[in-house]
Amino acid sequence: MPNQKTLTFYQPPKLTQTEANALMVMLDSEFETMYGTYGCLDLDDWENLDLDAYRIKAYHVFKTWYEETFGDG
Repeated sequence: MPNQKTLTFYQPPKLTQTEANALMVMLDSEFETMYGTYGCLDLDDWENLDLDAYRIKAYHVFKTWYEETFGDG
């Protein structure tokens, strides 16, 4: 089948706690700047909304992994 899609599985990153923490601090800061209290998605720039969606999804996946792996809980 020429149009058959393949299924790929998510592999968690192989990072030390220090590396993961540094990345989480950077991502938190960037997202606070981009989407924080006074930030918002620019709906007039509709052609790039998919990029924002991918950024938000990637942030969510990484933050979830980080909290499950290194969180205080």
